[in-house]
Amino acid sequence: MVKEMSDLYDLYVKVHKTLHQMVDGLSDEQWLKKPADNFNNIASIVEHTLLVERRFFAQLKGESVDIDARAPFVATSWDVDKIKSMWAENEQLAKDAFESLSPEELEEPGAKLGVGEVNKRQLAAYAIAHTAHHRGQIPLVKKMLGI
Repeated sequence: MVKEMSDLYDLYVKVHKTLHQMVDGLSDEQWLKKPADNFNNIASIVEHTLLVERRFFAQLKGESVDIDARAPFVATSWDVDKIKSMWAENEQLAKDAFESLSPEELEEPGAKLGVGEVNKRQLAAYAIAHTAHHRGQIPLVKKMLGI
């Protein structure tokens, strides 16, 4: 793995670890409970994050995938076991995507995002930033739920 991507993968794993620590030991009920009608629950936040990661990792490999990452935010039910399974799979998907990139490929177009067009190097960093952003929502939801 290119050193730069190895460093980014290490950061990705560290961010995931802190998020995992936030949800470790929560009951399914706590994952599913919304703190208010207009708020997301922990399940929807984590599932959304994992779906976005999957889309970004596929784009890093030059693959096109049809993933509706907004679906968890409009869903009325969530499968916590499925989300936890996706969680375990995503670290390997990240590793595979990050390992697949040569230094030259890091300069290739990665995706068109809300911030504009990014190359694959920037896309990898943005994937981590996106996860970190949503990671920051979980303590608020937990606080509102009294957890």
